[in-house]
Formats: sequence, structure tokens, C-alpha cells
Amino acid sequence: MTIPILAKTAGLVLSLGFDTFAVSVALGISGLQQGDRLRYGVAFAGAEGIMPLVGFLAGSTAAHAVGPAASWVAIILLLAVGLYTLYESFGDEEPEFRGATLPVLLLTALSVSLDELAAGFSLGLLGIPVALAIPLIAAQALLVTLLGTGLGARLGERVAHGAERLSGVTLSALALFLLAEHLTRAG
Repeated sequence: MTIPILAKTAGLVLSLGFDTFAVSVALGISGLQQGDRLRYGVAFAGAEGIMPLVGFLAGSTAAHAVGPAASWVAIILLLAVGLYTLYESFGDEEPEFRGATLPVLLLTALSVSLDELAAGFSLGLLGIPVALAIPLIAAQALLVTLLGTGLGARLGERVAHGAERLSGVTLSALALFLLAEHLTRAG
């Protein structure tokens, strides 16, 4: 495993973790009980572990269908997710969370894992082995969810917005790095 692959893996996993942390802090602010925190952590880990695989498979299928344009689609998708995450971080709308009923738990886990879907689409372009990325993404999801929900009431909304902004900036920077790498190889 080369240093550039490890650096890309760390950048991707950390950027996804910032977004999960932001949502988890908001969950913690809402006053979740300890058992609900663990349920959200397991649900987020499961969803965030599965979605990159779904994205990778969809990206592989798209790559075969559209050929060389697939790398451009992956770069644009990753940049769009990063910029949208950044945009969302400046909004005043705070999500409202209820107890960890199964429908609420599944919908929240699905919504927080959409950026992992986009990241999975880009895994091939990044050159990150799927077998490395998925367990790392799932593990960070569990850890940052437990940390974020536990600290949420103490840290407040400002930290959640800051983590979301950091996620958007990091994902966008990763997309721009891929764009530069792609352009230098093409030229």
C-alpha cells in the first residue's frame, strides 16, 4: 500500500467522519438516551458501511457504460456533495430527532449515508481498495456517532456547524485534487 493511497483513504474517511460527527452532535443536543445513542451508532455504521459499496458498484457499472467520462462524473459528484455539505452548514434549519424508533432510525441512517454513496462512486477513481475503505468508514461512523451524541449536549450547535463545514471543505478539496490529478495524467 502506497503513501498516496493511504493519504487519500485517510482524507476520504476523515471527511465523511466530520459530516457524521455534525449530525451526531445534533442528535446529542436533542437529548438522546444512552441506548438510543448506541442504536444510532450501529445504524450509522451499517448504513455508512453499505453505501460506499453500493456507490462503488454503481460507479463501476457507469464506468463500463460511459467509459472515460465516468471519471469526470465521479469528480463532479464528489465536488457537488462537498459543496452542498458546505452550503448546508450555513443554514439555520436544525433537524429534529425523536427517539430511536425503527423508521426514524433507518431514515436518519439513510440520510446521513448519502455522501458515502457518492464517495463509493469515486473509490475506483481514487484508487482506494474497497476492502480497506468500507471497514474504515463503518468504524469511523460508529466511533464518531458515539462521540458526537455523547458530547452534543455539552458542545452545542456551533461545533456541529463547524464539523459540517470542515466536511464540505475536505470533500471539495479531495474532488479538486482528483481533478488536478486527472488533468495532469491527461495532459
